[in-house]
Amino acid sequence: MKIFKCENRKIDNVTSLIQALNIDINKKMIISFVGGGGKTSSIYELGSELSKLGKKVIITTTTHMQMPEKNFALTDKENDILNLLDTENMITVGQKCIKKSDDDKYRNLISKENIVCDKNKGREKIQGFSIESTKNLIKYCDFLLIEADGSKRLPLKIPANHEPVILEESNLVIGVCGIDAVGQSIKEICHRKELVTEFLNVDEEHKINEEDIAQILSSEKGQRKNVKCDYKIIVNKVDNEEKLNIAKNIFNEFLKLGINELIFTTFKNYI
Repeated sequence: MKIFKCENRKIDNVTSLIQALNIDINKKMIISFVGGGGKTSSIYELGSELSKLGKKVIITTTTHMQMPEKNFALTDKENDILNLLDTENMITVGQKCIKKSDDDKYRNLISKENIVCDKNKGREKIQGFSIESTKNLIKYCDFLLIEADGSKRLPLKIPANHEPVILEESNLVIGVCGIDAVGQSIKEICHRKELVTEFLNVDEEHKINEEDIAQILSSEKGQRKNVKCDYKIIVNKVDNEEKLNIAKNIFNEFLKLGINELIFTTFKNYI
């Protein structure tokens, strides 16, 4: 893993997301993650860092996310959540996807929005509870980390009308993208590709470049949609020196837009 903090035209290697995001560990916070590739990895890395400092962390979603292998509560009942938090500093809370039948391609997620998600060959998926129940979770923890957007595991997207689902009580929203989108065509690499082509005013054969990344991550029609609090940006999958050079070009595009703070990450071994 490697984390770079870019600020005021300077790029520094830092040791944690807590440091990169300037998080006050003594303040209760609701942090929502939106955008493309790297949301879940970023959430669990930040949650792990906070939990190692003795903070109580709940991870959940307002859409759907992959179920973790351990330390999850498939309930919003206070006693069940508190009992698990008595023994674990970091837990995931949500509802299990329910199969309609073993032969169905999709699982119905029981919610007012009638969200449907694909089967996953690995672990199953969970969905969030109602907005009110999700808000209440902050009562039980120090940090509530929320996956508030879906991207079908693709690195870049433009949100649809109903996306993202950000709690108004959020203290920080983090927009995420994967640097592997650069140099790839919209039709290959983008979620909601028709919205991306409309936003950039190009066709789906257009290859994503550094300027496109900056435009999408900074726009209120892009990843800043529905954001009413502090907003920060993570560019993920900066796995080597070649990707770092591309990331530096992305940072330069953000600087042109008046944005002088950016975070690069890789959750793999940096080569």
